[in-house]
Amino acid sequence: MLDLVFTKNGCKKVFTTSVGHRAYCPLCNFAYLPPAINKLHQQIFGHAFMSWVTYQRVVLRLPFGVISTAMHELFSEYLNSSTASSLIYRMAAHYHSTEKLLWQKVLGSPILHVDETSISIRGNKQYIWVLTNGQHVVFRLTPTRETTFLQELLAGYEGTLISDFYAGYDALPCKQQKCLVHLIRDLNDDLWKNPFNTEFESFVTSVRDLLVPILHDVEKFGLKARHLRKHKSNVERFYEQTIHGSLPQSDLTAQYHKRFVRYQGSISTFLDENGTPWHNNVAEWAIRHLAVQRKISGYFYSKGAQEYLRLLGIAQSCRLQGKSFLRFLISGCAEVDSFRKTRQRNAEEYLAPLT
Repeated sequence: MLDLVFTKNGCKKVFTTSVGHRAYCPLCNFAYLPPAINKLHQQIFGHAFMSWVTYQRVVLRLPFGVISTAMHELFSEYLNSSTASSLIYRMAAHYHSTEKLLWQKVLGSPILHVDETSISIRGNKQYIWVLTNGQHVVFRLTPTRETTFLQELLAGYEGTLISDFYAGYDALPCKQQKCLVHLIRDLNDDLWKNPFNTEFESFVTSVRDLLVPILHDVEKFGLKARHLRKHKSNVERFYEQTIHGSLPQSDLTAQYHKRFVRYQGSISTFLDENGTPWHNNVAEWAIRHLAVQRKISGYFYSKGAQEYLRLLGIAQSCRLQGKSFLRFLISGCAEVDSFRKTRQRNAEEYLAPLT
């Protein structure tokens, strides 16, 4: 068996040979191997070796051909693309229980971030959804953008869902907080496109005057409801004077009036609940790795997409918890939370032996 041994300062290639006596059944003369060798199932690659290949593919986004080249250059071992992909499938099957634990953590959290993006599966457009609570990440692949599976997952969810303004999230049966970063970005983009619309400029100014004091207190006190509830009166005044108290003349301003009316109950949810973020940055960061991989690969294969997403969810969970995905794989641990975070050496520790 070919494997890698990782030390504090590097790794080395090792071979393990298992030797045992073949036995025969006295009744049917059937030959069988010793139990310890039979458990290997003719496996020629060790767990650490497969962990290294998985890390190269998932975290470093390297194609299988490049991984094979790196394996040949570093360890003088040839690994073709089909064998490398089969190792990824084997690792994904090994960590199936880890993904189940991540799902339990995510759905049991009081805060749930969700986002989606499209990918190409051999030319067919499909969608990948990310669900995270800021510490654990899971992905789901669906053929359409419909949120039917989310309605089933969140049927008894009692927490707060944080998302963008995609209309599919509106039917989900739970409290929601819309991402204000998306709202601010849309306002800025439309303001740049319509520099002479004085009515819309006045509307954007009103929104700015509403949000700036709130975000200032968030930066000063954090997401604590006792410091943010005082802004609820300003929100009610904004709706009374700016939204319901005026009739917009331009179509652009009327469009944003309708948006504020539609999401009146989900724009300021974070003012009443401790620890509820006002943005969806966590989900954006979790899915960004996939967006970069999409630009590199162009499209995915249907056979390995599910396995890749399972391993990517574990990798992103390790990243959010400040843990090494490679060290987690090498350890053989089945739960991300129970894996102990390794301390990283700083520059002074590296230079100390040289001084």
